[in-house]
Amino acid sequence: LMISMFSKAVVSTQSTGGQGVTDEELQGAKNRLKLSVLNERSSVSGVLNSTATEALAGGAARSAGDVCAAIDALTAEDVVAVAKKVASSQPVLVTYGSAEDMPIQRELI
Repeated sequence: LMISMFSKAVVSTQSTGGQGVTDEELQGAKNRLKLSVLNERSSVSGVLNSTATEALAGGAARSAGDVCAAIDALTAEDVVAVAKKVASSQPVLVTYGSAEDMPIQRELI
């Protein structure tokens, strides 16, 4: 959900060294992400799925309120900092299944 906003921040930091995203864009993305979290956890199967995902990721299960509070704590500066880090790192090519017909990474860059 925050991918389009994050993508804009990456492009902005690469092309102009710009500010990334506006406060309105950030707030809208945060609201959509929180809605998604609340919708996901509105059913028993959703709660079980999110709890299992968090456990597999090595973290403790967090309540929807805790997740929403963490989302609210994000700032535009956080987004720009992550965007700069991503923009300055080397890309990684990943495949699932047979890699027989997959191009090599240097052909894609």
